[in-house]
Amino acid sequence: MAPLILWVTIVVYPLTGAVEVTVDFADDSTGGLAVLLAGAVVVVLVFAVVATWGIYRVMRAILRRLTVGIGTMLSLALIVACLAGLVVDGYNNNAQATVSPVFSALLILVLCILVTGMGGGALISWASRLAVRNASAIGHMASIALPVILMLVVFAFFSAEVWQMASASSWGSIALVGLVVAVLAGIVVLRVSASEIDDDAQAPTEVQRRALLVDTPAEHRSAVAAEHRPLGRPQRWNILLAMTIAQLVQALFFALLLAALLIVIGGIAIPEGVVGLWLGPGSEDQPLAVEHLMIGEATLPVTVNLLKAATLLAMIATLPFVFSAVSEARYRERFFDPIMADMRRAMLVRDALSQPAPR
Repeated sequence: MAPLILWVTIVVYPLTGAVEVTVDFADDSTGGLAVLLAGAVVVVLVFAVVATWGIYRVMRAILRRLTVGIGTMLSLALIVACLAGLVVDGYNNNAQATVSPVFSALLILVLCILVTGMGGGALISWASRLAVRNASAIGHMASIALPVILMLVVFAFFSAEVWQMASASSWGSIALVGLVVAVLAGIVVLRVSASEIDDDAQAPTEVQRRALLVDTPAEHRSAVAAEHRPLGRPQRWNILLAMTIAQLVQALFFALLLAALLIVIGGIAIPEGVVGLWLGPGSEDQPLAVEHLMIGEATLPVTVNLLKAATLLAMIATLPFVFSAVSEARYRERFFDPIMADMRRAMLVRDALSQPAPR
Protein backbone atom coordinates (compact mmCIF):
# COMPACT_ATOMS: atom_id res chain seq x y z
CA MET A 1 0.00 0.00 0.00
CA ALA A 2 2.85 2.43 0.79
CA PRO A 3 4.22 2.68 -2.81
CA LEU A 4 0.72 3.37 -4.15
CA ILE A 5 0.13 6.17 -1.61
CA LEU A 6 3.53 7.61 -2.53
CA TRP A 7 2.54 7.60 -6.20
CA VAL A 8 -0.78 9.32 -5.44
CA THR A 9 0.99 11.92 -3.30
CA ILE A 10 3.48 12.73 -6.05
CA VAL A 11 0.68 13.12 -8.58
CA VAL A 12 -1.45 15.30 -6.27
CA TYR A 13 1.36 17.30 -4.68
CA PRO A 14 3.17 19.15 -6.17
CA LEU A 15 2.67 17.88 -9.75
CA THR A 16 -0.98 18.94 -10.05
CA GLY A 17 -0.22 22.43 -8.80
CA ALA A 18 2.68 22.85 -11.20
CA VAL A 19 0.56 21.81 -14.17
CA GLU A 20 -2.27 24.16 -13.12
CA VAL A 21 0.14 27.08 -12.86
CA THR A 22 1.53 26.30 -16.33
CA VAL A 23 -1.96 26.06 -17.84
CA ASP A 24 -3.06 29.36 -16.24
CA PHE A 25 0.09 31.05 -17.54
CA ALA A 26 -0.57 29.64 -21.02
CA ASP A 27 -4.15 30.99 -20.96
CA ASP A 28 -2.81 34.49 -20.23
CA SER A 29 -0.25 34.22 -23.04
CA THR A 30 -0.75 34.67 -26.75
CA GLY A 31 0.75 33.45 -29.96
CA GLY A 32 3.73 31.16 -30.02
CA LEU A 33 4.36 31.38 -26.28
CA ALA A 34 0.96 29.82 -25.50
CA VAL A 35 1.60 26.98 -27.96
CA LEU A 36 5.04 26.45 -26.45
CA LEU A 37 3.64 26.31 -22.93
CA ALA A 38 0.85 23.95 -24.02
CA GLY A 39 3.51 21.64 -25.45
CA ALA A 40 5.46 21.93 -22.22
CA VAL A 41 2.38 20.83 -20.26
CA VAL A 42 2.04 17.73 -22.45
CA VAL A 43 5.73 16.92 -22.00
CA VAL A 44 5.44 17.36 -18.24
CA LEU A 45 2.42 15.06 -18.07
CA VAL A 46 4.12 12.34 -20.12
CA PHE A 47 7.28 12.61 -18.04
CA ALA A 48 5.22 12.56 -14.84
CA VAL A 49 3.45 9.35 -15.82
CA VAL A 50 6.73 7.61 -16.61
CA ALA A 51 8.67 9.01 -13.65
CA THR A 52 6.02 8.45 -11.00
CA TRP A 53 5.35 4.91 -12.21
CA GLY A 54 9.10 4.26 -12.07
CA ILE A 55 9.22 5.58 -8.48
CA TYR A 56 6.29 3.32 -7.58
CA ARG A 57 8.05 0.26 -9.00
CA VAL A 58 11.39 1.09 -7.36
CA MET A 59 9.82 1.73 -3.96
CA ARG A 60 7.85 -1.51 -4.13
CA ALA A 61 10.98 -3.46 -5.05
CA ILE A 62 12.92 -1.89 -2.16
CA LEU A 63 10.24 -2.61 0.43
CA ARG A 64 9.92 -6.22 -0.68
CA ARG A 65 13.65 -6.82 -0.22
CA LEU A 66 13.72 -5.58 3.38
CA THR A 67 12.98 -7.68 6.41
CA VAL A 68 9.41 -7.71 7.65
CA GLY A 69 10.06 -5.48 10.67
CA ILE A 70 12.15 -2.86 8.88
CA GLY A 71 9.88 -2.91 5.82
CA THR A 72 6.78 -2.40 7.98
CA MET A 73 8.32 0.50 9.89
CA LEU A 74 9.52 2.17 6.70
CA SER A 75 6.12 1.66 5.06
CA LEU A 76 4.27 3.16 8.02
CA ALA A 77 6.62 6.15 8.09
CA LEU A 78 6.14 6.62 4.35
CA ILE A 79 2.34 6.43 4.67
CA VAL A 80 2.27 8.96 7.53
CA ALA A 81 4.57 11.34 5.63
CA CYS A 82 2.45 11.11 2.47
CA LEU A 83 -0.80 11.69 4.36
CA ALA A 84 0.74 14.67 6.13
CA GLY A 85 1.84 16.07 2.76
CA LEU A 86 -1.67 15.66 1.33
CA VAL A 87 -3.23 17.41 4.35
CA VAL A 88 -0.73 20.31 4.21
CA ASP A 89 -1.29 20.67 0.46
CA GLY A 90 -5.06 20.75 1.03
CA TYR A 91 -4.80 23.58 3.55
CA ASN A 92 -2.37 25.49 1.31
CA ASN A 93 -4.86 25.36 -1.55
CA ASN A 94 -7.80 26.36 0.68
CA ALA A 95 -6.85 28.28 3.79
CA GLN A 96 -10.53 28.52 4.82
CA ALA A 97 -10.97 24.74 4.95
CA THR A 98 -11.82 23.09 8.26
CA VAL A 99 -11.52 19.31 8.08
CA SER A 100 -12.01 18.62 4.36
CA PRO A 101 -8.26 18.13 3.63
CA VAL A 102 -8.08 15.56 6.42
CA PHE A 103 -11.10 13.69 5.08
CA SER A 104 -9.66 13.83 1.55
CA ALA A 105 -6.40 12.31 2.74
CA LEU A 106 -8.26 9.58 4.65
CA LEU A 107 -10.38 8.86 1.56
CA ILE A 108 -7.22 8.40 -0.50
CA LEU A 109 -5.90 6.06 2.20
CA VAL A 110 -9.12 3.98 2.11
CA LEU A 111 -9.02 3.75 -1.69
CA CYS A 112 -5.40 2.62 -1.63
CA ILE A 113 -6.31 -0.05 0.95
CA LEU A 114 -9.15 -1.27 -1.28
CA VAL A 115 -6.89 -1.39 -4.34
CA THR A 116 -3.97 -3.14 -2.64
CA GLY A 117 -4.68 -4.74 0.73
CA MET A 118 -8.19 -5.95 -0.17
CA GLY A 119 -7.39 -7.00 -3.74
CA GLY A 120 -9.49 -4.40 -5.52
CA GLY A 121 -6.77 -3.70 -8.05
CA ALA A 122 -6.39 -7.39 -8.89
CA LEU A 123 -10.16 -7.76 -9.23
CA ILE A 124 -10.44 -4.77 -11.59
CA SER A 125 -7.43 -6.00 -13.58
CA TRP A 126 -8.92 -9.48 -13.91
CA ALA A 127 -12.34 -8.20 -14.97
CA SER A 128 -10.79 -5.76 -17.44
CA ARG A 129 -8.77 -8.55 -19.04
CA LEU A 130 -11.97 -10.58 -19.39
CA ALA A 131 -13.70 -7.68 -21.13
CA VAL A 132 -10.73 -6.96 -23.40
CA ARG A 133 -10.33 -10.64 -24.24
CA ASN A 134 -13.97 -10.66 -25.29
CA ALA A 135 -13.55 -7.39 -27.19
CA SER A 136 -14.31 -9.30 -30.39
CA ALA A 137 -17.92 -8.78 -29.36
CA ILE A 138 -17.59 -5.17 -30.54
CA GLY A 139 -18.08 -6.45 -34.08
CA HIS A 140 -21.26 -8.16 -32.98
CA MET A 141 -22.34 -4.96 -31.26
CA ALA A 142 -22.03 -3.08 -34.54
CA SER A 143 -23.86 -5.76 -36.53
CA ILE A 144 -26.50 -7.05 -34.10
CA ALA A 145 -27.24 -4.78 -31.15
CA LEU A 146 -26.37 -1.34 -32.51
CA PRO A 147 -28.84 -1.19 -35.46
CA VAL A 148 -31.77 -2.32 -33.32
CA ILE A 149 -31.14 0.13 -30.48
CA LEU A 150 -30.18 2.92 -32.87
CA MET A 151 -33.65 2.77 -34.46
CA LEU A 152 -35.13 3.56 -31.05
CA VAL A 153 -32.58 6.21 -30.13
CA VAL A 154 -32.46 8.12 -33.40
CA PHE A 155 -36.05 9.38 -33.02
CA ALA A 156 -35.21 10.87 -29.63
CA PHE A 157 -31.96 12.26 -31.04
CA PHE A 158 -33.93 14.47 -33.48
CA SER A 159 -36.15 15.81 -30.70
CA ALA A 160 -35.81 19.42 -29.52
CA GLU A 161 -36.66 18.51 -25.93
CA VAL A 162 -33.71 16.13 -25.68
CA TRP A 163 -31.31 18.79 -26.94
CA GLN A 164 -32.74 21.34 -24.51
CA MET A 165 -32.41 18.93 -21.58
CA ALA A 166 -28.88 17.89 -22.55
CA SER A 167 -27.71 21.48 -23.14
CA ALA A 168 -29.14 22.63 -19.82
CA SER A 169 -27.38 19.81 -17.96
CA SER A 170 -23.83 20.17 -16.76
CA TRP A 171 -21.25 17.47 -17.41
CA GLY A 172 -21.49 16.61 -13.73
CA SER A 173 -25.22 15.95 -14.04
CA ILE A 174 -24.64 13.80 -17.12
CA ALA A 175 -21.99 11.86 -15.21
CA LEU A 176 -24.51 11.24 -12.41
CA VAL A 177 -26.98 9.88 -14.97
CA GLY A 178 -24.25 7.55 -16.16
CA LEU A 179 -23.64 6.45 -12.58
CA VAL A 180 -27.34 5.65 -12.10
CA VAL A 181 -27.37 3.66 -15.35
CA ALA A 182 -24.25 1.76 -14.24
CA VAL A 183 -25.82 0.92 -10.86
CA LEU A 184 -29.04 -0.35 -12.47
CA ALA A 185 -27.11 -2.40 -15.01
CA GLY A 186 -24.86 -3.76 -12.26
CA ILE A 187 -27.85 -4.89 -10.22
CA VAL A 188 -29.28 -6.76 -13.20
CA VAL A 189 -25.96 -8.43 -14.04
CA LEU A 190 -25.38 -9.39 -10.40
CA ARG A 191 -28.80 -11.00 -10.14
CA VAL A 192 -28.46 -12.98 -13.37
CA SER A 193 -24.86 -13.98 -12.62
CA ALA A 194 -25.82 -15.24 -9.16
CA SER A 195 -28.56 -17.43 -10.60
CA GLU A 196 -26.18 -18.78 -13.26
CA ILE A 197 -23.57 -19.72 -10.66
CA ASP A 198 -26.18 -21.46 -8.48
CA ASP A 199 -27.69 -23.38 -11.41
CA ASP A 200 -26.33 -26.92 -11.04
CA ALA A 201 -27.92 -27.89 -14.34
CA GLN A 202 -25.32 -25.71 -16.08
CA ALA A 203 -22.44 -27.82 -14.76
CA PRO A 204 -20.06 -28.71 -17.63
CA THR A 205 -19.72 -32.23 -18.94
CA GLU A 206 -16.43 -34.13 -18.73
CA VAL A 207 -15.48 -33.13 -22.28
CA GLN A 208 -16.34 -29.48 -21.60
CA ARG A 209 -14.41 -29.59 -18.31
CA ARG A 210 -11.24 -30.81 -20.00
CA ALA A 211 -11.60 -28.20 -22.73
CA LEU A 212 -12.03 -25.41 -20.19
CA LEU A 213 -8.92 -26.47 -18.27
CA VAL A 214 -6.67 -26.21 -21.32
CA ASP A 215 -3.94 -23.56 -20.90
CA THR A 216 -4.66 -23.14 -17.18
CA PRO A 217 -2.54 -23.99 -14.11
CA ALA A 218 -4.77 -27.06 -13.61
CA GLU A 219 -4.38 -28.46 -17.11
CA HIS A 220 -2.20 -31.33 -15.88
CA ARG A 221 -5.05 -32.39 -13.57
CA SER A 222 -7.76 -32.42 -16.22
CA ALA A 223 -7.76 -36.22 -16.33
CA VAL A 224 -8.92 -36.42 -12.72
CA ALA A 225 -12.46 -35.25 -12.07
CA ALA A 226 -12.42 -32.87 -9.11
CA GLU A 227 -15.29 -32.68 -6.68
CA HIS A 228 -17.04 -29.31 -6.77
CA ARG A 229 -16.89 -27.43 -3.49
CA PRO A 230 -19.41 -24.68 -2.72
CA LEU A 231 -18.04 -21.17 -3.05
CA GLY A 232 -17.33 -19.28 0.14
CA ARG A 233 -18.90 -15.87 0.59
CA PRO A 234 -15.72 -13.89 -0.34
CA GLN A 235 -15.10 -16.18 -3.33
CA ARG A 236 -18.69 -15.80 -4.45
CA TRP A 237 -18.53 -12.01 -4.32
CA ASN A 238 -15.18 -12.11 -6.09
CA ILE A 239 -16.70 -14.04 -8.98
CA LEU A 240 -19.86 -11.91 -9.13
CA LEU A 241 -17.99 -8.60 -9.02
CA ALA A 242 -15.58 -9.74 -11.72
CA MET A 243 -18.49 -10.70 -13.97
CA THR A 244 -20.27 -7.42 -13.27
CA ILE A 245 -17.22 -5.29 -14.00
CA ALA A 246 -16.49 -7.23 -17.19
CA GLN A 247 -20.08 -6.78 -18.37
CA LEU A 248 -20.05 -3.06 -17.51
CA VAL A 249 -16.79 -2.57 -19.41
CA GLN A 250 -18.41 -4.27 -22.38
CA ALA A 251 -21.42 -1.96 -21.99
CA LEU A 252 -19.02 1.00 -21.92
CA PHE A 253 -17.63 -0.12 -25.29
CA PHE A 254 -21.18 -0.15 -26.65
CA ALA A 255 -21.95 3.32 -25.23
CA LEU A 256 -18.80 4.78 -26.79
CA LEU A 257 -19.62 3.16 -30.13
CA LEU A 258 -23.18 4.51 -30.06
CA ALA A 259 -22.09 8.00 -28.94
CA ALA A 260 -19.52 8.18 -31.75
CA LEU A 261 -22.15 7.18 -34.32
CA LEU A 262 -24.63 9.77 -33.00
CA ILE A 263 -21.95 12.48 -33.14
CA VAL A 264 -21.23 11.62 -36.78
CA ILE A 265 -24.94 11.63 -37.65
CA GLY A 266 -25.52 14.89 -35.77
CA GLY A 267 -22.53 16.57 -37.35
CA ILE A 268 -23.83 15.70 -40.83
CA ALA A 269 -27.60 15.97 -40.52
CA ILE A 270 -28.15 18.72 -37.91
CA PRO A 271 -26.86 22.17 -38.93
CA GLU A 272 -25.90 24.66 -36.27
CA GLY A 273 -28.87 26.86 -37.13
CA VAL A 274 -31.29 24.00 -36.46
CA VAL A 275 -29.67 23.45 -33.07
CA GLY A 276 -30.26 27.13 -32.29
CA LEU A 277 -33.93 26.82 -33.28
CA TRP A 278 -34.39 23.74 -31.11
CA LEU A 279 -32.75 25.34 -28.08
CA GLY A 280 -34.41 28.73 -28.34
CA PRO A 281 -33.42 31.57 -26.01
CA GLY A 282 -34.24 29.65 -22.85
CA SER A 283 -35.28 31.64 -19.80
CA GLU A 284 -33.70 33.96 -17.28
CA ASP A 285 -33.14 31.10 -14.87
CA GLN A 286 -31.95 28.70 -17.57
CA PRO A 287 -30.46 30.44 -20.61
CA LEU A 288 -29.74 28.21 -23.60
CA ALA A 289 -27.30 28.87 -26.41
CA VAL A 290 -25.25 27.04 -29.01
CA GLU A 291 -21.83 26.42 -27.47
CA HIS A 292 -18.92 25.81 -29.80
CA LEU A 293 -16.25 23.28 -28.93
CA MET A 294 -12.87 24.99 -28.79
CA ILE A 295 -9.34 23.76 -28.23
CA GLY A 296 -7.14 26.74 -27.52
CA GLU A 297 -8.13 29.36 -30.08
CA ALA A 298 -9.32 26.83 -32.65
CA THR A 299 -13.06 26.27 -33.11
CA LEU A 300 -13.98 22.70 -34.01
CA PRO A 301 -16.93 21.85 -36.31
CA VAL A 302 -18.70 20.14 -33.40
CA THR A 303 -20.82 21.81 -30.74
CA VAL A 304 -20.82 21.01 -27.06
CA ASN A 305 -24.60 20.62 -27.35
CA LEU A 306 -24.10 17.75 -29.80
CA LEU A 307 -21.60 16.06 -27.51
CA LYS A 308 -23.94 16.31 -24.52
CA ALA A 309 -26.99 15.03 -26.41
CA ALA A 310 -25.08 12.10 -27.93
CA THR A 311 -23.48 11.18 -24.60
CA LEU A 312 -26.75 11.33 -22.68
CA LEU A 313 -28.67 9.21 -25.17
CA ALA A 314 -25.82 6.69 -25.50
CA MET A 315 -25.70 6.15 -21.74
CA ILE A 316 -29.47 5.70 -21.46
CA ALA A 317 -29.53 3.34 -24.46
CA THR A 318 -26.91 1.17 -22.79
CA LEU A 319 -29.53 -0.14 -20.34
CA PRO A 320 -31.58 -2.07 -22.95
CA PHE A 321 -28.32 -3.43 -24.35
CA VAL A 322 -27.35 -4.84 -20.94
CA PHE A 323 -30.85 -6.23 -20.39
CA SER A 324 -30.76 -7.94 -23.79
CA ALA A 325 -27.23 -9.25 -23.23
CA VAL A 326 -28.29 -11.20 -20.12
CA SER A 327 -31.78 -12.29 -21.23
CA GLU A 328 -32.19 -12.81 -24.98
CA ALA A 329 -30.56 -15.95 -26.40
CA ARG A 330 -29.04 -14.27 -29.47
CA TYR A 331 -27.39 -11.56 -27.39
CA ARG A 332 -26.34 -13.90 -24.56
CA GLU A 333 -24.42 -16.09 -26.98
CA ARG A 334 -22.26 -13.15 -28.09
CA PHE A 335 -21.98 -10.91 -25.02
CA PHE A 336 -22.72 -12.78 -21.78
CA ASP A 337 -21.90 -16.46 -22.32
CA PRO A 338 -18.16 -15.89 -23.08
CA ILE A 339 -17.77 -14.08 -19.73
CA MET A 340 -19.73 -16.84 -17.99
CA ALA A 341 -17.45 -19.45 -19.57
CA ASP A 342 -14.42 -17.65 -18.13
CA MET A 343 -16.03 -17.71 -14.70
CA ARG A 344 -16.78 -21.42 -14.92
CA ARG A 345 -13.19 -22.00 -15.96
CA ALA A 346 -12.01 -20.14 -12.86
CA MET A 347 -14.22 -22.28 -10.61
CA LEU A 348 -13.01 -25.50 -12.30
CA VAL A 349 -9.39 -24.46 -11.79
CA ARG A 350 -10.15 -23.75 -8.13
CA ASP A 351 -11.71 -27.19 -7.67
CA ALA A 352 -8.88 -28.95 -9.50
CA LEU A 353 -6.11 -27.22 -7.56
CA SER A 354 -7.83 -27.90 -4.26
CA GLN A 355 -7.45 -31.63 -4.84
CA PRO A 356 -4.24 -33.47 -3.84
CA ALA A 357 -1.79 -33.62 -6.70
CA PRO A 358 -1.71 -37.03 -8.46
CA ARG A 359 1.36 -39.12 -7.77
